This record gives sequence, C-alpha cells and structure tokens, in this order.
Amino acid sequence: ALGMATPTAILVGTGKGAENGILIKSGEALERAKKINTIIFDKTGTLTKGKPEVTDIVTLGKTSERDVLFYSALAEKGSEHPLAEAILNKAKEKKISVPHAGKFRAISGKGVSASYRNKNILLGNRALMNAERIRITDEIESSLASLENRGKTAMLVAVNRKIAGIIAVADTLKDEAVDVVEKLGKMNIDVIMITGDNERTARAVASNLGIDNVLAAVLPGKKSAEIKKLQRSGKVVAMVGDGINDAPALAQADIGIAIGSGTDVALETGQIVLIKNNLNDVINAIKLSKYTMRKIKQNLFWAFIYNVAGIPVAAGILYPYSGLLLSPIIAAGAMAFSSIFVVGNSALMKRYKMEQSQLRRHHI
Repeated sequence: ALGMATPTAILVGTGKGAENGILIKSGEALERAKKINTIIFDKTGTLTKGKPEVTDIVTLGKTSERDVLFYSALAEKGSEHPLAEAILNKAKEKKISVPHAGKFRAISGKGVSASYRNKNILLGNRALMNAERIRITDEIESSLASLENRGKTAMLVAVNRKIAGIIAVADTLKDEAVDVVEKLGKMNIDVIMITGDNERTARAVASNLGIDNVLAAVLPGKKSAEIKKLQRSGKVVAMVGDGINDAPALAQADIGIAIGSGTDVALETGQIVLIKNNLNDVINAIKLSKYTMRKIKQNLFWAFIYNVAGIPVAAGILYPYSGLLLSPIIAAGAMAFSSIFVVGNSALMKRYKMEQSQLRRHHI
C-alpha cells in the first residue's frame, strides 16, 4: 500500500490532466507545480491572440501613407514574426503589390533591415534607429509616445537613413486573460508580464490586464536571465510562452508551461503543455497539482497508520493481555484491503472537475 500510494495518484492525476487538455510530461512536473509562487507570462501569442493588426500609419514630410506601408511590408516580407504578418495583411488589403527585397536581416529585439532598388530600408524600434545613428526628432518622439500610451506597438520606418513614418500595430488580448490574472492574484501568486516592447507600451497593456509587475524591453536571449534573478531571490517560477525565443526561458523556469499553438521548440521544452491554448488551464494545472499531492498524502497517511496498527497486533503485542492473535487469513485480507483503499482513493480523483474561465473581450 505504501509503495502504491504515490504512483497511483500521479497516474490518475496526469491522466485527468490529459483528459482536459493539460499534458503533464512527468510526475516531477506535477509535484513541482504545487509550489509555484510566481508566474511569468510572455505577451505576444500568450496573453494576446498573436494576431495583431495595423491600426495607425503616421507620415512624415512628403511621404504618403501608401509609401510608409509599402516600405514596411517590403522590409517585413522575409520575416515570420506576427507583426510582419499584420503589416503584409494590411498591404494586401490596400492592394499594394510587395516584391521581394534583397539583403533581408532580422535584428534581434530591434527590427529588420532590407534593400530595394538602391534604397536601404529599416523598420524597428528606437534602439534600432539609435544603433544606426538615425535622429529621432521631438515631433517623432511625441507621435511614438502617443501611440504607445494607448498600448500599441509603434515602429519607425527609415529609408536611406531618414525616418519616413511610423506604423503602429495592436493585438487583441485573449478573452480569458483578465480573469486568469485576477484568479492567480487571489491564489497569492505573483504575475509578471515579460515583453520586448518598450516600457510605455508594456505598461499600457499590463494595465488592461491588471498586471502590476512588468519586465519590458527584454531581448529574446535575456528572458532566461530575468528568471534566474527571480529564482535567486527564492521564487519558484513558472514561465508561460509559445515562441522559439521563449524556449530558453521555459527550460530555465522551475516549470515551463507551453501554449499548444506555439512552436515545436516551445512544446518540446515545456514540462506542461496546454493543448487547448486556454490560459485558464494554467490555474487548472496548479490546482490539479495541489489536489494530487493532497491525495498522495492521504494515501500515505492511511497506508502508514494501517500498518503501524496492524503489524504490532500481528506480531502478538496484545497476546499477553488478552490472548489475541491475528489470524493469517485476517491479516491477508487486511493487507489486500489497504491496497484496495489506496487504489480506490486515487480512483476518486476521476471525479475532479476543472473550472472554466469567464471570458472578457479586450482590445489593446
């Protein structure tokens, strides 16, 4: 019975998770999820639907909106980022033909560059323009700030080292995101949002979600370093992400939780995979872990007490006082019953119900 107490509960617990779209890859992951006190959510594709749309095109000088969109789409044609898809979809909507540009280069955490007909095109954030020593005027900075304060990702478009305009993209928060953040707070779990967006945009998005703690302007390769800092301060950290650049962070976290719609690398790295892409399953995974550990403790307690009481009686501790000896037949039956109790108690876990999230639609 003691030997069966843990594996039977873990077997039923992981099975219950799989039945509800939560793939828990090991008993260790199931056990560790109970201890989580800090959860870091990646923004794009995790807290948001990962399907951003172009919302604003700001022109500068004699450049038209069509030109800004054309150059942006030209630069992004070789990229697989969700923001690139949004820009290319907008160009398609406007019936703008976008040829393939040459010398495409993705600059991690900053943007992209490409060339077309002797024109060098840059599309990205302030860091990219600063790195290329392209001046950002007060007028441009004011336009950027206005867009970012509304939670939009604003990108600068530069042609031949001169800023031609700004293109802004906004994503939609997942319907269940606000409710999940609220519930995690009630469970005394710290929620942190991590993103490559600048501080202003990140704070605006986090405000819509009810998240106070934000790690902004974090380059893809630095996410795991941020998790290490939290772990060194004594936090038990879970990372929730979906992209290739989330994989190192998922591996570094005490528990890596991958979104089912994410990349193969993220799914392979995560110890828990949310097949249904529903953030509410983060809460369900933690609660299932706590419930399973409670069942394991029940199994161990009763199996232990049962044997503590039964073995001395079987050994004759009561014989000098009452002449009572335990019949081998009764002992065999009692032994079988203790195993049946452990298995039965674990089987009761099948009646466990996962909770559903309240859906709230938000746009950012």
